[in-house]
Amino acid sequence: MNSNIKIEEVGDINSDYPYLEVFFKKDLNPFLEVSIDDKQLSFKIYNLGKDIRLTNEDWEYIHKTTNDFLPRALKNEDDYLNWL
Repeated sequence: MNSNIKIEEVGDINSDYPYLEVFFKKDLNPFLEVSIDDKQLSFKIYNLGKDIRLTNEDWEYIHKTTNDFLPRALKNEDDYLNWL
């Protein structure tokens, strides 16, 4: 898959779970943040002052990556809490 999208995982000490920032490869600022709220994915779209156009390939890449991220992030947090 040759998507125009890059996705970065961000850890934040103020949050139980990491979150994902979604960028166009050529941009420095994300257009989408994907976080976990109540053990479900939550999507926050940023207003960048321009239209965001995604191809089906881009959307499939975001969808697959976020759906792979959710169970992994939940498991990591559960494992950490059980370790404590």
